[in-house]
Amino acid sequence: MYEEAKIQRTPEELAQLLSQAPATCLVPELLEIARNPLPARELPGARLVAETLAPFLADAAHIPHLPYTLYREFQRTGERRGYQTPYQEKRAKMVALAVQLLLGDTSRRELLQDYLWSTCEETNWVIPAHETREIDLTSAATGFSLAEIIVGLGEQLSDEVVARVRAEIERRIFEPYLARHDSLNWFHGHNNWNGVCNSAVAATFLHLEQDTGRLARALSLALEGLEVFLATAFEYEGSSTEGTSYWQYGLSNLIAFSEMLRLRTAGAIDLLALPRLKDIAHYPTRTMLSVGRYANFADCEEVVAFNPGLFGRMAERTGVPALKEVLAEGAPLLRETNWGRFHKMWRALAWWDGQRPQAITIGDTWARDVGLVRLAATLPNGAPVVLAAKAGHNAENHNHNDVGSFILHVDGESLLCEPGRGLYSRDYFSPRRYENIFASSFGHSVPVVAGQLQAPGREREGHITGFASGRRRFVKIDMLKAYDFPDAETIEREISLDWAAGTITIEDSFLFDKTSQPIEEAFVTWQEVTVEGATARILGERHVLELEITSPRAAEFGLTVLSAESEANAKPTPLKRLTIVTPPHKITRFTIVGRILPRQ
Repeated sequence: MYEEAKIQRTPEELAQLLSQAPATCLVPELLEIARNPLPARELPGARLVAETLAPFLADAAHIPHLPYTLYREFQRTGERRGYQTPYQEKRAKMVALAVQLLLGDTSRRELLQDYLWSTCEETNWVIPAHETREIDLTSAATGFSLAEIIVGLGEQLSDEVVARVRAEIERRIFEPYLARHDSLNWFHGHNNWNGVCNSAVAATFLHLEQDTGRLARALSLALEGLEVFLATAFEYEGSSTEGTSYWQYGLSNLIAFSEMLRLRTAGAIDLLALPRLKDIAHYPTRTMLSVGRYANFADCEEVVAFNPGLFGRMAERTGVPALKEVLAEGAPLLRETNWGRFHKMWRALAWWDGQRPQAITIGDTWARDVGLVRLAATLPNGAPVVLAAKAGHNAENHNHNDVGSFILHVDGESLLCEPGRGLYSRDYFSPRRYENIFASSFGHSVPVVAGQLQAPGREREGHITGFASGRRRFVKIDMLKAYDFPDAETIEREISLDWAAGTITIEDSFLFDKTSQPIEEAFVTWQEVTVEGATARILGERHVLELEITSPRAAEFGLTVLSAESEANAKPTPLKRLTIVTPPHKITRFTIVGRILPRQ
């Protein structure tokens, strides 16, 4: 646990701060746009937000219906999409209408009020998959968005609608948070839930709570929870085991809340100025593979679209300008989790200056706190190549059993990949999680040892034992403890990248104490694959990876196309699994050499 981010304050300390600080507007940019929308229409962020929300405006007259049968689908079958898709669509349409009104178009103000009223009529803002929690990610975000809609646009809305929104936030968010925060498993949680929920609830209190004592108590609770978040959801160097997409999600509400709290306390509490936040801000610069693409171990996505308002502000306030590289020219902006969140969309509109770096720097890094290495080079033909490999352990947040897994990323595409998340369902977040190939080691580029996949658990870990830059860049990983096989003495992987020769070499070593055991090597990819004996060709759009088995002799590649498994997990293309199987031996060594060639 990181011990230096001490941010908690007592209610008494906070009440004194709040009473001494001059009353100020917490969202000055929002209110300025509401008063004078014409100049805001020309902002770079306004164009980005308008383009993002245009599809939802086109069909806004149809308010998505959330019936009982869809609500109970998760309970019946474990399926989440049936209810969550219209739930999120409804919020995205509401936000699109709110932004339209914010920018001065009053033509659909009554329709926006229908959406606000309809949202207040929902039986539950908590999605069915989270029903055991009185407040969840989506209900906290709904409350925050509704609060900022009525703060920013309240003068244009019916008093009755504004009063109804306030009453529902009081009933669904404020009262349970103050009375039963200890029953919320995310309150002191060690992952993104803590940052998302505590920040959203605290920001909503800042907007709407007029009783200083009650506000001070709520802020004290939120800071208590967020202190745990900053200490435990990130490792000692600031890295996240959840990956870059969850790193963004967990921090997005905290950035907004931090700026509001700084204004409300006249700078006395400034979370983004903490050294801990500076450490955390460096993380995406260590995981970037190419513009807009990141090493996607665990349930992380490879393509991550950042909110330019929020993370441009974080780069400025933490003093980490390299963080702005996530907004580089060509990178996607505003991922789906922003669309139904008014508090995120108007900040993208108002806080972004439109600046996008034209070049990014991707170099060799070793994030020791999460056991992640990135090796980067340029091939003789000028193509950038990045190798990302991880050690880590098999009880990480959003864990996959993937100790020793790696990505080969060439000129913007992954030729050897991480498969990413499985379909979120009841089973996926249950003891049956590792029956899903996207979470088990079966779906990753790691070996099957003596017929066994990697085992889950904190003790199932790997260690990076070698790392070097230069013409021959390499990483060496001890994978022994990732397998629950007592007779194994050595399970070790070394991956080297020779940029001048345009080659990657994978060397795996296995030693057993008393018995002879079979090994199955495996490498996974989304690309098309051809196999001929000891040679396999992975066909990317611009480059080909030609793999050759040089040891053991006479070994050949096998190929399995995981069509059914990929379809069951809503993947647009099937994952392919290249394998090499050896008979039982006490000592087995594999050497596979890959040549990276331009596709003709």
